[in-house]
Amino acid sequence: MLKLNSKNLTRISSEHLAAKQKLIDDLSMFEDKAKKAKNLWDGKNSAAFDEIKLLLKKMCVSVEICVYCENNEATDIEHIYPKKLYPKKTFIWRNYILVCGKCNSHHKKDKFKIFKPKNSVNVEDVTLPPKTYRKPANDDALFLNQRKDDPMEFLELDLLNRTFIFVEKFPEGTREYERAKYTIELLGLNTRGALKKARESAALFFISRLEKYVNAKKSEDFQELKDAVDDFGSIDETANFPTEKTRILKSIKKSILENQHPTVWKEMIRQRTYLPKTNILLNDAPETVDW
Repeated sequence: MLKLNSKNLTRISSEHLAAKQKLIDDLSMFEDKAKKAKNLWDGKNSAAFDEIKLLLKKMCVSVEICVYCENNEATDIEHIYPKKLYPKKTFIWRNYILVCGKCNSHHKKDKFKIFKPKNSVNVEDVTLPPKTYRKPANDDALFLNQRKDDPMEFLELDLLNRTFIFVEKFPEGTREYERAKYTIELLGLNTRGALKKARESAALFFISRLEKYVNAKKSEDFQELKDAVDDFGSIDETANFPTEKTRILKSIKKSILENQHPTVWKEMIRQRTYLPKTNILLNDAPETVDW
């Protein structure tokens, strides 16, 4: 999981959201607010949400990939703070991210835990049964908010042992540990076998592409360039060599940055000192670290 680079809405869309949110905030009873939030959200079709979804797609990790699992197509506008529990955040731009239907409907849903009292390490599950409404004590959430938090400060992907599971970076008993643990469990990041296998495949893909990039970078003529990229696209030998070499390097870079599971790529960079081959390749192409 990665922190997202937020984008700004246009004035028209911002005003649209504010007007919708006011209809909720003007109600006095919490249950009425929650019901109103659901009704308004269910009938939200508008030009404003066309722009909102477009911006959320641009904010996705990789190309329109779910920001939670990094494996499936991102199709659903997700409320980080569930609207049933936090109707005051229903039409708040910074409460939106784009995820896949599986993460949204089968894993996170309206489940939520908070620290109570606020800023403590005591955890309370505020998830409610259907047709039940109760205002949470606060919004001090355990779940990592990718619009605000950098998950890599809380989680680490186990590449060294090749388990490809997420582990908590902080010791038990800390708020950071509880947040990491809950996020991993809620999204099923370590229990969905397909995700672990996909992360392993992504690691193999990244190291292969990185090796091609380094070899292409070192090439001095068309034959060396062809040998470097092997089956990665075709080489135009009628073009100027430096120009064609630059094109190939950009193409390899694009394939890395647009692949699924970008967290694996970031972790390979972060854990490079424990990954000898990766470290050698990154040293040969230091610019890749900042991609």
